[in-house]
Amino acid sequence: MSGTPSKLRLIGRELVRELLPMHRCIDLMRDAFIQVSEGRAIQPIRAAVRTPDGRGFMGWMPGYTDDPKLLGIKVVSIFPGAVEHGIPSHQGAVMLFEAEYGRPLAMLDAGEITAIRTAAATAVATGALARADAATLSIFGCGEQAGTHLKALMHARAFEKVLVWGRDAEKALRFCALEQPAYDTPLVVAEDAQQAAQADVVTLVTGSPDPVFKGAWLKPGQHINAVGSSMPAFAEVDAEAVARSRYFVDYRASAEQLAGELKRAKEAGAVGEDHILGEVGEVLLSKVQGRRSAEDVTLFKSLGMVAEDLISAGWILAEAERRGLGLVIDW
Repeated sequence: MSGTPSKLRLIGRELVRELLPMHRCIDLMRDAFIQVSEGRAIQPIRAAVRTPDGRGFMGWMPGYTDDPKLLGIKVVSIFPGAVEHGIPSHQGAVMLFEAEYGRPLAMLDAGEITAIRTAAATAVATGALARADAATLSIFGCGEQAGTHLKALMHARAFEKVLVWGRDAEKALRFCALEQPAYDTPLVVAEDAQQAAQADVVTLVTGSPDPVFKGAWLKPGQHINAVGSSMPAFAEVDAEAVARSRYFVDYRASAEQLAGELKRAKEAGAVGEDHILGEVGEVLLSKVQGRRSAEDVTLFKSLGMVAEDLISAGWILAEAERRGLGLVIDW
């Protein structure tokens, strides 16, 4: 058979960063949460394969979004140790297809999309669940996601102080020194995890296999973002923290299978099957009540959704086409 070849646009890391500014991505993630909770996105549960030596894994997330109408898949490798060699921990591609005839449209850098959209989604959840007068922010972790989350969360609340905690104090110092010039808000290295845990908004991006935040540290009115652990065997907060919080997720079906913190809390008998109160999209749509009072402790469990990737990639592709950017090849 013959025919006109498809045109495929290739969009690399630097161009993704240029075309997806954080403030725009936050708006896009709000749309993504709503589409998912309205049932206008199709998201099979993420699958993955781990390397025999346990150093990393590759995951893939196919899906469909209604606005824009796109089919797509994200394939990404995650090797945490790569950063020690100057290599990003998340590498891969988001592949977009148009939904009418299934023609491929674009292939985009997945690592940068993931970094930006994950932080933007956390900012949306924080905006929906944290107290309006939240004045202090803490970040557990000093890696790539720490930087993007710092940038995103500054859009969520007018924080007066940011505490940073890392298992390596030297890395925390370097992180603060690197990031401080971009912000008027002071960045301070926390003395220990318990001090960082006293912030009004606590954001965990450590990827730790075991809890670094204890429920005993919770104080009334806090909001917790548990972002770093994305596999059932990993958990950044303990069972008590899960049990004592109003617990919200990005996508219920995914959280029920993949949320390690929730899994451990269920196994410990600390919570039941009904502990998930709702998706963030349901809170945004006023279908589910988020924070009921100034004393509530709220927790957002982020696992990431392919709808976030496809909506982000769709925006980037439209901007690249409008500006004539990216490498276009016959396919």
